[in-house]
Amino acid sequence: MPNQMHGIYAKMEFGEDTTGMDVKAFGDTTNMYAFWDASTNTWRINGITKMFNRPTTDAFAVQIKSEFTDTDAGHNCLEVTADCKAALAAGGGNTAVQGVSRLAATYTATAGTLIGTYGQVCNLGTLNGAGIMLTGLYGIVEDGGVYTAVSHVTSCWLDSHLAQAVTAGEHELLYMTNNGSTTMDQAIYVYAGNKITNLFNINTASGMLSANNAGAVAAQTGYRTIKIMLEDETYYLVASKAVT
Repeated sequence: MPNQMHGIYAKMEFGEDTTGMDVKAFGDTTNMYAFWDASTNTWRINGITKMFNRPTTDAFAVQIKSEFTDTDAGHNCLEVTADCKAALAAGGGNTAVQGVSRLAATYTATAGTLIGTYGQVCNLGTLNGAGIMLTGLYGIVEDGGVYTAVSHVTSCWLDSHLAQAVTAGEHELLYMTNNGSTTMDQAIYVYAGNKITNLFNINTASGMLSANNAGAVAAQTGYRTIKIMLEDETYYLVASKAVT
């Protein structure tokens, strides 16, 4: 194990290339340690990991990059599993990944974008398969367990806790753009597999739903209208109730 001292600088090497050595450092709590397993090239930490960085010029605080070469197996560049082993109480929760982008107090932003979680997919090769899916974000609900009482089970939840008035610009739960030169076939594609009952459910939405008329539509029993904007003009979609 070479140990070279040069003034106040120290160089420490364990083993040599292709002939590694395990390195283990224990904490003060039972079964808490940091461990480098040379045989599997794995770094493991039993305990809490905290990284603090205040970069001024770097593009990132932490960078993780992998180059996958196995063609017959799946690959996750970063896998995060949060096993919840407790009965959750009101106000509690279990989040696998939380992305927070925050403008610090007393600072004013005049340009740029704040993004909590950003997903990007890029094809630099050739896609040649009818079943290939390419997507920047993917949300899934896996099966398992028993659902005896729930509020909602959803693959995607969009929420806003904003209490301040947006005096200039728009405020919405979903913003979709196409900044590429390729024309899309549709903004939303629904593959229901004959297992979706309703296209959507609009609830507690007095601002976008009328009682039974709006605009030029006369009041009629069994009809309601949904308020929409088309090219900055207000229009109404007429919805009829099933007549028995």
